[in-house]
Amino acid sequence: MARESYAAVLLTQGEHRFYQLAMPSDVLGACTFVSTRDDNPEDGFQRLLNQQRAKEISSYIDTGHGTIPTSVILSAQETCNLEYDSRNKTVSFDIAPRSFLILDGQHRVYGFRMAETRVRVPVIIYAGLSRRDESRLFIDINSKQRGVPSELLLDIKKQAEYENTEEQLFREVFDSLNNDPSSPLFGLLSPAKRAKGKISRVTFNAALKSIYPAISARDPQEIHEILSEYLASVRDQILRNGGDSEIIVNSVTFRALVSFFIHAARRVKDRFGPDYTVENFDLVLSPLFDSIRISNLTGTSQSKILEYLEKHFRGEFQL
Repeated sequence: MARESYAAVLLTQGEHRFYQLAMPSDVLGACTFVSTRDDNPEDGFQRLLNQQRAKEISSYIDTGHGTIPTSVILSAQETCNLEYDSRNKTVSFDIAPRSFLILDGQHRVYGFRMAETRVRVPVIIYAGLSRRDESRLFIDINSKQRGVPSELLLDIKKQAEYENTEEQLFREVFDSLNNDPSSPLFGLLSPAKRAKGKISRVTFNAALKSIYPAISARDPQEIHEILSEYLASVRDQILRNGGDSEIIVNSVTFRALVSFFIHAARRVKDRFGPDYTVENFDLVLSPLFDSIRISNLTGTSQSKILEYLEKHFRGEFQL
């Protein structure tokens, strides 16, 4: 059986001691395993592998520019015969398929294994853990660490030059609505985080995605102007019928109202041509808002709100 040795640093945190080292990705892949609830219901605690996620990691590494500095966390099993040489500051162990249980980083490990490129991977190795200790560490690691909010990731994608065409369009429309004092959404948008009483970039993008085929040929300024006219009309209709304009910042309601924009814009175009003004939106929306309960524009289902609007919009048509 092959045996490897690597320079390592011994660290202590609380009641646990662990080793910090860099391990070649092919060695890491050859001596690690996961324990899942599905194949080991008695002791398993990890989730099943998402093959697509691992594949994305391998592709990222194989680009030649990929870097994943986060440590993979392992628990040494008895079969690996882990030893620490305090004089030379090295750890040595036997290479076997079940030498180390992965506590955190299974998708990274499998992504490294699938990649053609070999890299050195930061690794943390705990030794002498019981299954209870391993389970508790797994819980602690996955409950204490938090991912970066989606809103922040979207906000900085431009700087990273990671935006696709759709995301770029949505960002430019969002930013212009956010910065324009005459916009009905001025002061009601939150670019980089979720905020109570405001529409996040994630909610905004999800809303515009539902109407993207209809707006993709327009430039950001045109979309800004048309949406502003539509949303201003909706806000005015809500107020005129005794509602609170704050309803528009409810994430579910906002997505439903933006999805309904297609129906309203089509009616405006049929009657007035492509003249998307507040006045024209008012003329086609007034009968609708006069026939509905504003309270029904809130709830937990975007599809139900949209269905409610569509039903009454069709019902108000007269020759």
